[in-house]
Amino acid sequence: MLYEAGRLVGCHHCLLPNVTDLTLRYALRMATRAALRAVVGSDGGGVTAVLRTVSPSQYEGGEWNKDGNCVRTRPYRRGEKTLQGFELDFHTLQVEEFEAAKRAASGGGVRMMLMDTTEAMIRRADAHPSRYRGWTRREEWMKEYFTISNDCVHWCVPGAIDAWNDMLSHMLLTSQS
Repeated sequence: MLYEAGRLVGCHHCLLPNVTDLTLRYALRMATRAALRAVVGSDGGGVTAVLRTVSPSQYEGGEWNKDGNCVRTRPYRRGEKTLQGFELDFHTLQVEEFEAAKRAASGGGVRMMLMDTTEAMIRRADAHPSRYRGWTRREEWMKEYFTISNDCVHWCVPGAIDAWNDMLSHMLLTSQS
């Protein structure tokens, strides 16, 4: 259910009569916009806001529930894989909403920074646990609900997300605004 200013404007895949079915893209845009506006609308005073862009999934041969897997053992080469579909749309809307918020924040005491990790992470299909994730006893129940246990979304292998810390540190230390 999607609300704007306390009023129901629609939903995503709720299939209710007289309720507009809105896309996931719409919901993500509105959520991103609302979060950034809240930061921009704060009283400023040394606030730094960092928006990290979408981290792409790495499934090959199908989606997570349709025989997809991520068993790569080496990173993609530059240009070998590109952002497409929903993830491209999400990245685009994040950048658009960030730029609008940055314009709105100019001169207001809020430092806005975009940490665009998407291009670097699209290349790291080798940094996911895939079917080698392993299940804890606590998670055993999940196997009943998920037909495959390939995990190509979470960054659990060292290296890829460790670079995010380096990127963030560099951004904070070298930023002039």
